[in-house]
Amino acid sequence: MSNGKQIFDKWLFILIAGIVFLLGLIFYFLTPLLDGILMGIVFAYVAKPLMRRLEKKVNRFVASLFSTMIILIPVSILLFYGIFQGVTQAINLITHQHEFQTQIISVLRDAGVGEEYIEQIKAVFPQITGFISKNILQVSAINMTLRFITFIMNFFISSIVCFYILLDGEKFISRSIRILPEEYRKGFSKFVEEIDNVLFGLWFGNFAVAVMIGIASIPFFLAFGIPYTALLSGLIFLAALIPVFAEWMVLLPVAFYLALKSIFSAAWFLILGFIFLYLIPEIILRPYFVGYTSKVHPLLILLSFLGGGLVGGVTGFFLAPMLVAIGTALYNYYTR
Repeated sequence: MSNGKQIFDKWLFILIAGIVFLLGLIFYFLTPLLDGILMGIVFAYVAKPLMRRLEKKVNRFVASLFSTMIILIPVSILLFYGIFQGVTQAINLITHQHEFQTQIISVLRDAGVGEEYIEQIKAVFPQITGFISKNILQVSAINMTLRFITFIMNFFISSIVCFYILLDGEKFISRSIRILPEEYRKGFSKFVEEIDNVLFGLWFGNFAVAVMIGIASIPFFLAFGIPYTALLSGLIFLAALIPVFAEWMVLLPVAFYLALKSIFSAAWFLILGFIFLYLIPEIILRPYFVGYTSKVHPLLILLSFLGGGLVGGVTGFFLAPMLVAIGTALYNYYTR
């Protein structure tokens, strides 16, 4: 009897090792597409409540398709229109360098900077513009094109992944569980359900915080008389989907725009933006709110976003919190 159990345990170990090896091999070949896959998983968790409501009225295919479109179409419009505006403004700065230089000098004079320093800044301007045009712009043109193509491909993949997870994700998991011996299926299915609940709380809570930050930015931009308020608040929302660092990709260019009119307005904008659009929502609100919805400790939430972003960039932002969520689900399951 013990020999039979040892043989069974040996084959179970071989099965698990084979599955882990196969998943590792798949992960290796899908690494270039990892950003799109992870974004698709995140979007699927955000769209899941909507899909469940629609599924009561239409079939699962239509509910999954409409849920994916409702989430991704507004995101894509905001994203690509923001990129278009950014490229347009960059071209405008490059083609109007003299007007740009004159405007900066005028702002410096109004701020009380001495003429001797202004003359030094004037002498440095041609060197800076020459360096940018010869080194940065020419080198980055090809690099930016390749990155943009990769980004478009990953965004397209994320929409496909989101749709198929909503459509067939539950069926895939239930069929995969059948690989295990029957006595392990019930326990493993409960563990998978725990992971699903933690990930849902993680990403839906993160999405809700991003929406709140985007809404809160509207009166903030209006108070400083900044144009394209709707677009900028949408971009703040998109940036807030990638926590901790990304809001500065919107706040710094806006501060630079204000600095062309008044350095004091730009300074106040950065100070208030740091407090109300970064410090309070990112360091205080997000960890506690997402920790409450996902049952993950707020400190782990904050550290996973920070560490993941520093180590793996956008991929790390999504992957590290997922690993923490899986570890939390494992702890919750076994401590019960």
